[in-house]
Amino acid sequence: MQSPIQFPDPQQERVRRCAEFQRLSPDERWREIVGLMALGLTMTRTSERREWIEQRQADEQAHWRQIQQELFARHGK
Repeated sequence: MQSPIQFPDPQQERVRRCAEFQRLSPDERWREIVGLMALGLTMTRTSERREWIEQRQADEQAHWRQIQQELFARHGK
């Protein structure tokens, strides 16, 4: 029995979306990227898990800061 709902092949969908993005002008690409970032920020701000998300982001940022400091200390002048 075949399902009445058909989902696209994920690989074909990735190829299609990639080609669609590549056809955009540089300005349109930036608008798309900024739009996605704004959507993510809105989703974070309205999420029931907002505190957890923000804490995780802060933890990740602190971790990267530590890595950068270690690299600068080891390889910097």
